[in-house]
Amino acid sequence: MSKRDQMRKPDFLSDAEWTYLKEQTSSLDRIRSDGKADVEAYLANPDGRSTGAGPSGLPTLLLTSIGRKSGETRTVALVFLQNGEDLVIVGSLAGYDRHPAWYLNVHANPNCWVQLDRRKMAAVARDATEKERKELWPKLTRLLPLWGLFQEQTDRPFPIVILAPTGRA
Repeated sequence: MSKRDQMRKPDFLSDAEWTYLKEQTSSLDRIRSDGKADVEAYLANPDGRSTGAGPSGLPTLLLTSIGRKSGETRTVALVFLQNGEDLVIVGSLAGYDRHPAWYLNVHANPNCWVQLDRRKMAAVARDATEKERKELWPKLTRLLPLWGLFQEQTDRPFPIVILAPTGRA
């Protein structure tokens, strides 16, 4: 039995929110399917997404990377933290014991593209240093407390990735 199977409802979620969260993260297939729908919804109506005006209420970007196996572009919608000019993302995968595919892709090829609302830019991805991780983690869990809950569900340290914009895409 995995730690995810033993997750307990945190105080900051209502019973209805907890039930919804468990349904939304019940399987990797469900997460992938919902992720594709999130990208489509973002592309259909991108205005305000980067400032939290989208359905999640959280600042969201689109990350496009090159598939490490396929060589094809792959796009995901991710919650992010603005840190100066950099954008910070977390590879939580809802606390599952494997890294998300997007992380494996940018780890293999750090050149990527980011979309904030309608603005598209090239970027370079890198893992946060240990010092940066210690500084960023409290900010990240304030932004999305679920990251803290999900981190408790796995022994896998969540990657914290810093996207440094390099110019227009």
